[in-house]
Amino acid sequence: MILGMQVYEFIAGLILMVGAVAIIFLTLCQHTKGQGLSSAIMGDTSMSSGRVSHADMMLARLTSIAGVVFFIIAIAACVLCSRLG
Repeated sequence: MILGMQVYEFIAGLILMVGAVAIIFLTLCQHTKGQGLSSAIMGDTSMSSGRVSHADMMLARLTSIAGVVFFIIAIAACVLCSRLG
């Protein structure tokens, strides 16, 4: 046991924390109306006539996947802890 927690609770909590940080990071990297963390870092403040770049589509897809994985793991952790705890 790790400080009164079972190993599976610790691993589920760790995965949830990593997932939450990934969602926050991916969300901050996306462009929102021409402004975002990636444009602030790269110094690009112009939007190219409403076209979406491949990188922005990839970030949006990764954010969606991270959100779904986070949701599934959160539900699974709640079910697992309620049945085993």
